[in-house]
Amino acid sequence: MRESEPRVLVCLFDLAVWTLKTTNRFPRNWRVSVGDKLDCLVVEMVLLAQKARFRKEKLPLLKELSENLESLRLLTRLAVELGCLEGRQREYVAKQIDEIGKQLGGWIKQQAGA
Repeated sequence: MRESEPRVLVCLFDLAVWTLKTTNRFPRNWRVSVGDKLDCLVVEMVLLAQKARFRKEKLPLLKELSENLESLRLLTRLAVELGCLEGRQREYVAKQIDEIGKQLGGWIKQQAGA
């Protein structure tokens, strides 16, 4: 990813790469149900952020992205409770989600004021 891209897009891209690699190692019984949902959601979020980057009316896409972030938090929490994510993985994903939330919140505020 390039430096000219919004920080939230860079963070989402990094999280998507990490998620796709990590869910592949989920226990078999959770890989399809929880893992696939996480994979699809995080990829959709990267695509939404990319669309928002080029749209004149960014706010609707950014609000949808914010809703998806809450879904990501919930699915991640579920993965933790099911024992799919442990220790450093939990810490990493929590920090990434928090950073994405901060960046996204700033982008939404900037667009709402524009």
